Formats: sequence, structure tokens, C-alpha cells
Amino acid sequence: MTHHPSLRKQRGPFGVWAFLLALLLLWPQAPNAHAADSAFSWQSLSFDGGVAPLLSGPINGTIDGTPVPSKSLVDLENTGLDFHLRWSSQIASHLGLRFSVGYMAFAPSMGFHGLSALPLTAGATVPLIDPRDATRGVIPYLAADIGPSFNTLSANSGNAGSVSLTVDAGIGALYALSRQFSVYGEVLPTLIQSPVSSQNVATGTNVSSGMMWTLPVFLGVTYNYGIPAKGETSSP
Repeated sequence: MTHHPSLRKQRGPFGVWAFLLALLLLWPQAPNAHAADSAFSWQSLSFDGGVAPLLSGPINGTIDGTPVPSKSLVDLENTGLDFHLRWSSQIASHLGLRFSVGYMAFAPSMGFHGLSALPLTAGATVPLIDPRDATRGVIPYLAADIGPSFNTLSANSGNAGSVSLTVDAGIGALYALSRQFSVYGEVLPTLIQSPVSSQNVATGTNVSSGMMWTLPVFLGVTYNYGIPAKGETSSP
């Protein structure tokens, strides 16, 4: 989000995610943040959607006795659509947690099969500006998520998809329309490990894929509830 990429390349996405996770844990509090921020908390519900260009994804083998027509998923799948329903909790002025249910679907090309994925992820956001301060306009943030992805690629012999790990890390920007409603955008490079895997030689399906990279670009809307004013904290 096979050519057997080098170990250096395989470590790349995990290095990016580890770097952002370190930022989430070590990001310093703003000088004017309140000591009572430990009780600072509100929740949000968000929905977003966008396009997910497929950047890479090696694949090899046969499906229903027919060799896959290309060794790259980029040739076999058109640009996908990607949607998320998210629940978030802002637990400090520069740290939020979020849980997401997503759906990604690609239209097939070259007479192949359409790939879809259902990721269930937990993640974090790091607002670079205190989100209680609505007078600042655009609020940029970092984001990262990790969790299982339930992938589907149909075959006559059954599902040739798999359950695999998905990781994403990227940037976003939020604009507050009011204290309750915000709009936001994200660019979230996403990795799905081995989205296609099936070994059923008797039915002519014996296929596997490597890491699949996509570059989703989202637009979404957020409803906030329980947000405190600047200089206030929410109830414990």
C-alpha cells in the first residue's frame, strides 16, 4: 500500500512507522499547556473517503489454473476507492488516539479479479497546534495506524485473499467549521503485507503476493463532542 525486494526496502515502512510512533510518545507539550491536561479528553466521530492509487505489489502464481497476466498488481488493478469510519479521543493537547474501520476496493484490469480490503486499525495523531484553539484556522497533524487487514480476491476455488498486517503513516490537516464540526484531509501512505495468498494446487490456484503499497488521499468530516474551551479541561 515477486521481485523479492531487498532487506533495506522491506524495512522502510516499518522504519517510517517507528519514527512517527516515537514522535507520538516524545512530542513535547506546548509551553502554555495546562498541568491539568492529564484530564483533557473529548471524543470525535469521523467519516472520510478518497482515492487510493496503487504504487507497487508483486504477485506470482496461478488462479483457477490460469497464470496471473502480470507480475505486478499495479497492472492488474486500477486506482482504488478508500473509506474509513473513525472514532477518536483527544487525550492531550498534542496527542489523540483513534480506531478505524476501513474499506478499500480496486477495479480489475487485464481481465483479472477485483481486490478489496477491510482494515481494522488502531492509531494515533499528533496535532502540531493545540486543537482547542479554533482561531488558528488550519491545524496540521501527523498520523499513524496499524492493525489487521481482511483481504478478498475471488477465485472459483474460494477466496484467494488473506488476513495480513496493514500499516500507514502520513500527514493531515484539519479545519474547524465550528466547535462541533471540522473538515480534514489526509495523505496516508499505506502498506498491506501479502494481500493475496492461496495454495490449493488441486483446483489450480497457487498464488502469492508481496508487500502492496498504496497512496490514499482522503477528505472527511468530523463531529466533536465534549471539546473543552482553551484554558479549560473536561471532566475527569
